[in-house]
Amino acid sequence: MSSVAAGLGTRLAPRPLPLAWLAAPALLVLARLLPEHGLGLGLRLAAATACLLLPGALVARALGLRGLAPAFAWTMGALFLATAVMFLVHSSLWLAMALLLGVAVAAAPFAARRAGGISAWSLGVLGLGAAAGISLWWVSGYDGDAFFHLARVQKLLAFDSLSLRSLDEFRDGGLHPGYAFPLWHGFLALVARLADVDPTEVVRHEPSVLAPLALVIAFEA
Repeated sequence: MSSVAAGLGTRLAPRPLPLAWLAAPALLVLARLLPEHGLGLGLRLAAATACLLLPGALVARALGLRGLAPAFAWTMGALFLATAVMFLVHSSLWLAMALLLGVAVAAAPFAARRAGGISAWSLGVLGLGAAAGISLWWVSGYDGDAFFHLARVQKLLAFDSLSLRSLDEFRDGGLHPGYAFPLWHGFLALVARLADVDPTEVVRHEPSVLAPLALVIAFEA
């Protein structure tokens, strides 16, 4: 009986937080010491993206979901709620960042009790995606409606009292029907703020950084 109780106590007791969870923030601190171009820019964007995915990864692990696809989905869900609150109270992007940090802190103790990780197959696909992303990096540029997206990202970074109306394309215009809620632009703006790089570089190169994640999500699906 005592052995069963001891086993249950061990199972229910919080485990120490994995040091791997600190890898992305540590890499971001180191990357921000590098120049904002070339390899330094790539490491900044990659580390900032990993930090932005951390809240969703902790929520997914707390729920017993493995893989990168649930982590990405929960990150975007948390980001949607955080930006919705930001718009509701007419605050700045700092509030959305603080709310995401709150999600990570709240989920961490529950995630520590769960086993996590991704499969070796997913890691292999991630490696192939990294090679694809490096290839895309050298051919990335501005075309189509890239300047429209850049304008929205810059507004999210610059304005202190944000609302959906403040992101209008024209002074007396209306919201773009395909981007009425700027979830994607909020993601890019947060990457730019975390990496401390110009948003023009984020809009240009973040798709290359996300290429490995896109391949893993498709594989896990």
